[in-house]
Amino acid sequence: MMGRNQNTSYLDNKQKDDLKRLKHLQSISSEIFTDKVLEKQDRLRYFYLNEIELSQITIDQKIVVREKDSSLIKRLAPQVNAEGLIEPLTVEDLGNNQFLLLAGQHRYHVLRELGIEKAPAKIYLELLPDERLTLGYMSNEARKDPPAGRRYGSLNEQFNEIKKKLQKELKTEPSEYEIINEMYMAKNPSGKDSLQKLKTREILIAILLDNVKYNSNSSVNQYKFISDAQVPKTKIINLVDKFKKNTVDLEFPLLTSKNAFYGLTHLVRTIPISSDEVSQNTDYRHFELQNVTTFLELLILNYIKPWMESGKSENIDASMNLCKRHIFETLCKLISNRLRDRDFDITSKDGKKAPLYTDKKIPWKQLFGDLELFFNPDFLNNPMISQERSLSHLWDRCEYYVITRPGRLPNF
Repeated sequence: MMGRNQNTSYLDNKQKDDLKRLKHLQSISSEIFTDKVLEKQDRLRYFYLNEIELSQITIDQKIVVREKDSSLIKRLAPQVNAEGLIEPLTVEDLGNNQFLLLAGQHRYHVLRELGIEKAPAKIYLELLPDERLTLGYMSNEARKDPPAGRRYGSLNEQFNEIKKKLQKELKTEPSEYEIINEMYMAKNPSGKDSLQKLKTREILIAILLDNVKYNSNSSVNQYKFISDAQVPKTKIINLVDKFKKNTVDLEFPLLTSKNAFYGLTHLVRTIPISSDEVSQNTDYRHFELQNVTTFLELLILNYIKPWMESGKSENIDASMNLCKRHIFETLCKLISNRLRDRDFDITSKDGKKAPLYTDKKIPWKQLFGDLELFFNPDFLNNPMISQERSLSHLWDRCEYYVITRPGRLPNF
């Protein structure tokens, strides 16, 4: 119930009516609190505190983002067993004594393993779909970064939910800027009308990667080329062995979402499309998506697939080295520079190069021909390349070998 001393003077009449309505509909004996959402005065979240049955909780991986970590559960179990649950679970009340977990999945699993049937919870009421995703994302990012692929998937889900909401509110198609401006993690605390550049860049590339990754007609999807996190070499070799024995279809999850992100920053536009650009028909995102998909398709079909099918250790090593962060990023930078040399000198409003953000036809055959030496397994497996951790040193060596003095390894 509403506390006798709870100050509600800051609420408008509609918000006070909402409190009364929720109290009546949910039949909750606990006090309902208000929570200001995303710095908006016209939107409040409502929650209460109570003890709930763990058997009544549902988990949706899209919301909790991180995968279940058995080692973390083992570490947490003695602490919870000794001290109890210090921080309550965060859930949404779905009605009929059913709850959706928003944060605390590892605490939940620990409690179940310890045979505990009830737990204290912070319980939200009537969340919007994008708010569920935001709460789950914020909780997991604050505790421990989930794998980049899962984080990007969550960002894409949030983007799409907010897009649907704005379509209803605006009665028109919202621009990228309008959508991202509604996303909590992109807001800049130091500037009311500006977005955080780094987070905005991550959101835009997350959307792009998710669309490429789950395109059922692409080789990226067929061979599971982009992975959420690093896959051990032993597992890669095992997948190839099973393929050679005709027991499974070929898969090679070699390029992590994180490594793909760093490479694509050299090729795609990392600032959102404005409403003016949409109205002027200069929104080329769909062309950019096609260009990125084609780039990765050619990389897979021309090089990585034949190398992996051969089963030779030197070819598998070359495939894995090509997908390392600094080497893949260097390849993307080489492609960017060659495109600029071919009159694809496209600059975003932030001054960054974005050669794949174009409606012009990319000369992919000539482009890969220019860089053919880069795809030599002996070159990719050379310790000067495969073990170099300095991006600038790696760039200098690759440019020298591929462009400046073709075929000659540098002595620096």
